[in-house]
Amino acid sequence: MINDFAMDPRIKKQLNVIKSLQARSEDTVQALYAQAIFEYSLYHYRKDDLQERIDQALLNKDKEQFNKYALEYKQWLESHREGKIVVEDGFELYLTFE
Repeated sequence: MINDFAMDPRIKKQLNVIKSLQARSEDTVQALYAQAIFEYSLYHYRKDDLQERIDQALLNKDKEQFNKYALEYKQWLESHREGKIVVEDGFELYLTFE
């Protein structure tokens, strides 16, 4: 390892800046992944929930509930058709659904 006592203070400062940038970019990547997991989880949870509600409305022969949930389902899928961009610290990650 490099002897800190013999190192030029300016170089040591630059190395510390580089080290902090590397840590920040790792944090950024992890934050983007966390956002992606959240968005995918939310998407699939809501989609599955609406499908179950539609199925239940069919079993109950409830036309009003069926129409309500079918419309919500269609709107949910449409709102994610073009995907979504999550942003963290100036970096973007494009997410696609289905």
